[in-house]
Amino acid sequence: MTEPLPVAIRASEATEGRARLYRKADARDRAAAVLRTATRTRLAPLLGVAAQDAHSPETLLPALSTRLPGTGADPRDLLFGPAPADDAALIRLADQLDALEREVRTS
Repeated sequence: MTEPLPVAIRASEATEGRARLYRKADARDRAAAVLRTATRTRLAPLLGVAAQDAHSPETLLPALSTRLPGTGADPRDLLFGPAPADDAALIRLADQLDALEREVRTS
């Protein structure tokens, strides 16, 4: 749900503000879940997966492996894995999700 604001703010500012809130709350699990959900939602149409199946590993992962047979990182762990143990792992996760999405878009 969006809230009408009296001013326009850059998306990066909103993202950074949200990141600070997650960090303050020590909510790496929630931050990772949001990142993974958003990535799966964007990947699904690129892979020919219906929106309602974007969060189903049984549907999304086979479509991904067909598109990228030689993916370096384990896509199951990357897209559906456990919460990162520390901030550095959360940053790595964000970078890996971004790289995976770029790879799918360019393949």
